[in-house]
Amino acid sequence: MNSLDFARTSSIPSAQLDIDQKNDLTFSATKWDAYRPVHGKPISYKDQHLIVYPLKELSRAFGVAGIPRSQQQLIKWETDGVLPPTPFTFGRKRFYTENQIRTIVDIALECGLRPRTHVKKTGFSELAHKELTYILQLELDEYEASLA
Repeated sequence: MNSLDFARTSSIPSAQLDIDQKNDLTFSATKWDAYRPVHGKPISYKDQHLIVYPLKELSRAFGVAGIPRSQQQLIKWETDGVLPPTPFTFGRKRFYTENQIRTIVDIALECGLRPRTHVKKTGFSELAHKELTYILQLELDEYEASLA
């Protein structure tokens, strides 16, 4: 199987594959590719200035990606341990960085999470814990490097 055959048969969740008569492969951006969170709130976390977004932005991101999840469902995921708890909580409100939002939704797409698919039937939880821990550490390391 050559790369053209593979491109024709593989499913790519964040891009739509268009093949014209000349066998040129072009990718058109989806709504998820163009997604940017709104309603950011600047905070200071461990002396690092970040912009965080409320839980409703994570819910909106899932909807834009085509796998809608309610805010209540995302809270349940966090309390059940499916998602790691966010370090950015103020009172009872949860906040996420743009990197965290993108990573969570990208992992969901990569694991094949779809509407009406139960999250525990995928490898989403393990991968989300691993990647989000890494991203948080990376963001803090970048900040510390900028101070030096």
